Amino acid sequence: MLHVVVSSLLFLLAGAAAVADEGPWSQPRWYVETTEAHGPFTHTTGMSVSQNAKAGRDDVEVMCQVTDVRAPRDAIVVRRRGKALFRQDAWCGDAGDLGSWCVALEEGAVMTWYGKTICAGGQATFSTGD
Repeated sequence: MLHVVVSSLLFLLAGAAAVADEGPWSQPRWYVETTEAHGPFTHTTGMSVSQNAKAGRDDVEVMCQVTDVRAPRDAIVVRRRGKALFRQDAWCGDAGDLGSWCVALEEGAVMTWYGKTICAGGQATFSTGD
């Protein structure tokens, strides 16, 4: 009985680990983007991610853009460098004055920002940036 329970537990843990290793985020370089609307303003967040195995983290180039759809040529764009880690089923990081975020590494996951930020939260789209 104990053997069955241990085997089942190991199978579940291996399955959870496999989810984090599948998809664009398993590549050495990948990209995540999200967009949300607030009245006449569209907020867009894009993150170019590079795995930094030596430091045990991901290095992130964060770009947050706010566009007034009534005058799109006057968009505000802010770029920062950040760092992120995968912990407890979520990929979380910090981009200095832009704030911190968390998102599960799975298709359809929602990116959540903490604190005051101009960056977009919402459903994330992942790719290898190709």
